[in-house]
Amino acid sequence: MTLAAAFGFLPTDSFNVVVLVAVFVLIAVGLHLTFGLLDVVNLAHGEFLLIGAYTTYQVQKSTGSVVLGMLLGPVAAALVGLAVERGILRFLYRRPLDSLLATFGLAVIIRQVAQLLYSANPRLVDDPIGGSFTVAGLNVPWWRLTVVVITVVVVSAVAALFAHTRFGLQARATVRNPTLAETSGINTAAVRAALFTIGAAVAGLAGAVLAPLNTLDPQYGLLFLVNSFLVVILGGKGSLRGLVVAAAVLGGSLAILQFVISTVVAQIVVLVIAVVGVRVRPVLARAVAERRERRAASAA
Repeated sequence: MTLAAAFGFLPTDSFNVVVLVAVFVLIAVGLHLTFGLLDVVNLAHGEFLLIGAYTTYQVQKSTGSVVLGMLLGPVAAALVGLAVERGILRFLYRRPLDSLLATFGLAVIIRQVAQLLYSANPRLVDDPIGGSFTVAGLNVPWWRLTVVVITVVVVSAVAALFAHTRFGLQARATVRNPTLAETSGINTAAVRAALFTIGAAVAGLAGAVLAPLNTLDPQYGLLFLVNSFLVVILGGKGSLRGLVVAAAVLGGSLAILQFVISTVVAQIVVLVIAVVGVRVRPVLARAVAERRERRAASAA
């Protein structure tokens, strides 16, 4: 059986399943750093995507280069993120309600500024590549494939940063036991600032590379905010591997369901899956841990 025959039963746009999973991962990685690790209820996460997207649009409009805009998008988001962390959030760690209110207010301000500058009219960001190709009967747009590749690179880079660098070691120590980290000579304030800045930069990158796939308006970030939180919470706060699994479950479910039911109903079903998953995940985690302990005890 040829590869084309094996996949011949799938719709020609089935590659969108992979793309939507990648989108769910990419929009949640930045929140993984700011909410999952720093425990800041960052309701402005969607607005950091908005900053990256509008920076891309503005650079494209000014210079004609959408690629340059996509490179500057995460830089702009990172600068805003650093200013927010240093000016506001560093006083609100371990105060989740206060951080929630602060980031909510920040989100409203950023949206209003975007509306003042660009109006509420939808804007378009050009596809940097354009075109598509066909593999085994599946239509694969070049830019959507690029988004998947960028997602893989970003996740790999974040994983390597925490697993194989001195900063990653300091960040893990700061997150797990900040008091002990400080007594060990780690500048926990600088580490937190760096984590939030990196999270904002990743969000800005996500907003920039996803802009060609959506129309751009001041509500752009709200499209991604809820799904970002669902992925991080379902995957387990602080777990990058869990985030990828949760994104695969939620994004894959939404993409597949959209083939058979309306988008609105599909989103409701995915929300139900997320709620059930949040309830079931701790039970499964305990069961797996107990099984490992029994295996370890029997092996000893």
